[in-house]
Amino acid sequence: MPRQIRLAVFDLDGTLTPVDSLWRYLHDAFGTWETGRISAQRYHNGEISYTEWAEADARCWTGISTVFLSEVLETIPYRNGVKQVFNRLKGSCVKTAIVSAGLSVLAAKFANELEADFVEANELEINNGILTGRIRVKVSVTEKGKVVREIAAKALVGIDKVAVIGDRANDLPLDDCLKIAFGPKDELAREKADVIIEDDDLSKILPILGV
Repeated sequence: MPRQIRLAVFDLDGTLTPVDSLWRYLHDAFGTWETGRISAQRYHNGEISYTEWAEADARCWTGISTVFLSEVLETIPYRNGVKQVFNRLKGSCVKTAIVSAGLSVLAAKFANELEADFVEANELEINNGILTGRIRVKVSVTEKGKVVREIAAKALVGIDKVAVIGDRANDLPLDDCLKIAFGPKDELAREKADVIIEDDDLSKILPILGV
């Protein structure tokens, strides 16, 4: 590409892992999907906000231990090529970030293992090793652009030297960035993207990033 990318911002669910939704994955693991399905439907019907949906999900998990949570998280795999991509970017002095409208319990785990420079996601409240049922919503599906701008400013990188990589339109929020739709799940993502990659191996983005 004609631009020099200095910061790569990755979506989490469906991009760094083949798991499309950590929320649904946890509901299935904890046996709470029957309740979670109701708030999910209310959100998609426009009856509640994203924050209200997240808060409803978090309440479903009140009293779950972090030991159980950690055991579930360990079953979530990386997508093919993820570690290769982060290693190559690090070796090329390209900063990396994980920005997810999902949950920090997985985003922070992946960021630590992959040595990402930045991570932002929604934080489940924990007290004495137990989920309290509360959540701090830091990234909604409609606010990823704001978060990307904030990270770029912290990294001292111009927005035109940022690549955003994700599978849905909300993962590609800023026109000034290089927008890579990786295995896009919706037609709007295809329309917004500068590059579309139909593959299950994330390393296919490396030539696009120029590293």
